[in-house]
Amino acid sequence: VNNKAKALRESESRFRMLFESMLEAFALHEIICDAGGRPVDYRFLDVNPRFEELTGLLAKNLVGRTFRDVFAGNDTEWIEIYGRVALTGETISFERYSEELKRHYQVTAYRPAEHQFATVFVDCTEKRRLEDDRKRMESQIQQMQKMESLGVLAGGIAHDFNNLLTGVLGNASLALLDIHEGMPAYE
Repeated sequence: VNNKAKALRESESRFRMLFESMLEAFALHEIICDAGGRPVDYRFLDVNPRFEELTGLLAKNLVGRTFRDVFAGNDTEWIEIYGRVALTGETISFERYSEELKRHYQVTAYRPAEHQFATVFVDCTEKRRLEDDRKRMESQIQQMQKMESLGVLAGGIAHDFNNLLTGVLGNASLALLDIHEGMPAYE
């Protein structure tokens, strides 16, 4: 029995070390349902230090409290998504913006036990900003290329029109040799 207890303590110690040193944020939650079995909230059961870093929310202020206690907003989409995971066992991955935290997160949620769900996520706000900047720059480059093409087209038309005008002006100059100043066609 003593060896089993020691092995269990060592296993828990390894798990705690892994939990606390993960590069991804991790949180364990319990889903809360109404009398009809519909998810209406969830409770924070545990979070790792990386969760605290990426969200700015401290474990001591979260553990034991519900989502609605922590966030005064009425964003039920998180509850719906996580409720589906906790109740069906479906594992999902998605990217979503948190209005409360003003950050973009890449989230994977899975069910480790009945009526519970775990989230593993990374902050992808900077990646998203860089991607948006890249798209904006690509759009600006396309606009510049369109303007350049329009300029080339306008230059070509002006050149062709100038060639036509040269012929017209040349013929008008030749016609003036045959017409005198007093004639009505001279003007």
